[in-house]
Amino acid sequence: MPAALWIAIIALAVPVWAYAGYPLALFLLAALVQIGRDAAYLLFRGERRRTGRPLPRVSVILAAYNEEEGIESTLQHCVSLDYPSDRIEVLVGSDGSADRTVAVAKRFENSGVRVFDFSERRGKAAVIADCFAKARGEILVFSDANTRLRRDAVRNLVRHFTEPTIGAVCGELRFETPDGRPADEGLYWRYEQTLKLLESRLDSTLGANGAIYAIRRDLFPKLPPDTVTDDFVVVMSARSKGFRVVYDPEAVATEDLPASGSSEFRRRVRIGAGNWQALWRCADLLLPWKGFVSVAFWSHKVARWFTPFLLVVAVAASLATLHEPLGRKLLLVQAVGYGCALLGLALDRLRLPAGPFRLVGYFATINAALGLGMLKGVFGRQRAAWRRTDRKAPAGRASREAK
Repeated sequence: MPAALWIAIIALAVPVWAYAGYPLALFLLAALVQIGRDAAYLLFRGERRRTGRPLPRVSVILAAYNEEEGIESTLQHCVSLDYPSDRIEVLVGSDGSADRTVAVAKRFENSGVRVFDFSERRGKAAVIADCFAKARGEILVFSDANTRLRRDAVRNLVRHFTEPTIGAVCGELRFETPDGRPADEGLYWRYEQTLKLLESRLDSTLGANGAIYAIRRDLFPKLPPDTVTDDFVVVMSARSKGFRVVYDPEAVATEDLPASGSSEFRRRVRIGAGNWQALWRCADLLLPWKGFVSVAFWSHKVARWFTPFLLVVAVAASLATLHEPLGRKLLLVQAVGYGCALLGLALDRLRLPAGPFRLVGYFATINAALGLGMLKGVFGRQRAAWRRTDRKAPAGRASREAK
């Protein structure tokens, strides 16, 4: 078989493993692990619930840029958290905001909120690093200035830190419609949340959602100011130091849906550039002796990050083997796939029911954005400072910033 045909097969097999094979293997392994844990409990009757201990001091850190419309709602949720007021503080770092973000935030200073107005526009990583230096809590909770933490979110995050081997905890982000009802988050989002849960069961949680996660203060890394995906790098640094990272779907934060597809595309490009950074800054976790977390990192992250380029290679290699029956079949499969993606995107733009074609179109879109972002990362064209992403929000509800 020609070498080009082997290249085409491998270039297609890697994305298939990342998006279908790995999730299936993950499900089976997680099921076996859960059966083992349940059997051990039934045999030995050990206490599986965490016992009550004194609540740790917590610092909630928010980075904000031009959030005058939404910061009030966010801080109202923060000061209403179900957590002793003498053991929690909220720090707001303004990243050179040019609106009334700081003025609005300062209204909450009597409620335990500390506001820091950094005049220079530097980016989220620099802001949270400066806020970290001023924080007093032993547990740091990170969120976004457009995110609404549920009343029990912090309690649910910090309860895990009674286990000394746990270094970081990731919560769950859910979306809401403009009238505050749960939004249809889509099949892809639910698929991702399921993978997080299964990976957590196998002690291989990868990164966090910047809207809600917590880490021990003494594990917070020295964060380079140009860091783009700070949530991933911060949490993976705890893993690199030998601490466990868990995912708790009961620690919930909510946000409004993106107002436009272009905003979401821009956010994905930024994440793609950050992924290139993270690949090198967390490279030690790719080593096979790191355990299953290495398998998860390669399968869930690295394979996906390079999928846009592998798909291009697959098309080129298939075109080069049109004289082979298998080469023609592979090209036909790809042509059908891209045709379905274009149909899904067209139906979505026309606001017509797209069914499964919408998912295929979404897959193509996020990979286009990811590929563009990775190229920006390779050539150092991504700024650390983020741009505003509009959200579907009524009057008085935040439009937000995406990372």
